[in-house]
Amino acid sequence: MRLSKAITALTLALTATLVTSGCGLGTKSDQDQAAAGGQAAAGGGAPGKPDERAPVVATVQAQVSHAGHVVPLKVELFGPRRDQGFVTVNVRLTNLTPEGQGNSSGWQIDNTFAGQTRSVNNKQAFSGLYLLDRKNHKQYLVARNANEEFLASSNLEAVFVKPQQTTDLFATFGAPPADVTAVDLTIPQIPVFENVPLG
Repeated sequence: MRLSKAITALTLALTATLVTSGCGLGTKSDQDQAAAGGQAAAGGGAPGKPDERAPVVATVQAQVSHAGHVVPLKVELFGPRRDQGFVTVNVRLTNLTPEGQGNSSGWQIDNTFAGQTRSVNNKQAFSGLYLLDRKNHKQYLVARNANEEFLASSNLEAVFVKPQQTTDLFATFGAPPADVTAVDLTIPQIPVFENVPLG
């Protein structure tokens, strides 16, 4: 009982921080493992099992550049969901390069999506994203934990996505007010996802 009350108190404290700052504290992601088949090693993984995520709400194709290479991608966005003062964004990236072409080791994600953010402890993260709340004219950046580490997929310098393979990434933000039902999502080098519904 005491442990349950302590956890509740901690959650409320984190939520209060998020509401006032537009970002927040959290725990460091700890998944960094390869999946079978066409799934590349996930840098930090995505929270929850695939069947626990919301359905895909939008898909775009784009070309991203890194280290002099241009890589065609398909980006699938799962519906963001609120959870105790947070909003988590999950995306699935597919390297559309035809098999047998491109770099034999695959596309290294590295700092492709870092934007203007800097790595923490030399670990690249899915950190350059932001949510735009048009109703309140407010921008929400990727949350950080007490050690200033991004609450997002990390160690992306070690993630290589071969042609026709996929990988899943996530980033967590402080949640907009309850009356905000949709936001725009900006990911560096990817077309803006507009009017994304919040679950």
